[in-house]
Amino acid sequence: MHLRSLSALALAATLAACGGGGDNPAPTPPPTATDQLVATTVAGFPHAVNVYRTAGATRAIVLLHGGAGDLNAVAYQVGLNGSATTTSAASINWAWLHAHQVTLVVPQGQHIASNPGATTWSNHAMTSGQDDKAFLQALAAQVRSEYGLADITLMGHSMGGVMTNRMWCESAATFNRYVSLAGPASSAFGQPATPCAPGSAAPPYLGIIGDGDSVMQTAGAWDAATWTVNPAVVASSREAWVNAVVLGEFRQQQVRTALACGGTLDAAAFTSAGNVDTWQSCGGRLLLQRVRGADHGVASLDARMGTTSTTDVMDAVMAFVAAH
Repeated sequence: MHLRSLSALALAATLAACGGGGDNPAPTPPPTATDQLVATTVAGFPHAVNVYRTAGATRAIVLLHGGAGDLNAVAYQVGLNGSATTTSAASINWAWLHAHQVTLVVPQGQHIASNPGATTWSNHAMTSGQDDKAFLQALAAQVRSEYGLADITLMGHSMGGVMTNRMWCESAATFNRYVSLAGPASSAFGQPATPCAPGSAAPPYLGIIGDGDSVMQTAGAWDAATWTVNPAVVASSREAWVNAVVLGEFRQQQVRTALACGGTLDAAAFTSAGNVDTWQSCGGRLLLQRVRGADHGVASLDARMGTTSTTDVMDAVMAFVAAH
């Protein structure tokens, strides 16, 4: 019972004991649940975390920004924050979050001391100077315990997507499903010493990437085993890079399919809708979408996926979440 209700009942009892007349006051109703922007942290880690706590949410999405990004801009890029530089309760797209019953959790990546502009994640491609695998494990546990949300999707763009791939390979049970936007797995997972090993219950994975991605250099190289990150991008934060070679998304999706269900994935086995080619495997639990004509940014993916909406990517993500 709420404290105000207890106070009202105590007052009524006192009046009765003193011979006070009249009807007992009506009980005070509990406060209405409201949406909240919560700024928080995880014990033992320096990362700031914004939680868009949506009243009535049944699931959460943890959203990771790309290299040199931040927690305000990435939420803006996916259409869930009206500002690229700040976040307030008034700037959040609560309508979309309510429609999908989602609480959004946006952590801030860190940087090594010698490269303060390289805010990123320790994902075998770049290093943030932090144990981001342990951080995300602790963050997931905190979201489940503090907000009562057992269903959590990990989603990342660019280097955030590379970190998402690391978690799928190394800590698959931490999240219920994984979504990567223009963020393939590091080529470290193509080496015998560091295999991608999600276990027998490999969770669902959705990859979305443009075939004209100028950062991952996908143009004309869709079937390549590896892609090399654009040298100009690497040069801007060279000290934070440990490996600028990533695995080609289609080739790695073939590996994921074998790991997740012992299946195979044929290069010609896709369906097309508009500018989007889709490969499905393992009963649809693994989905890869190639967006024809799209570059690296979320805005480019949105624009090529069909409409002028700023949430086309997020709508595709939620369709996947709802199905799996």
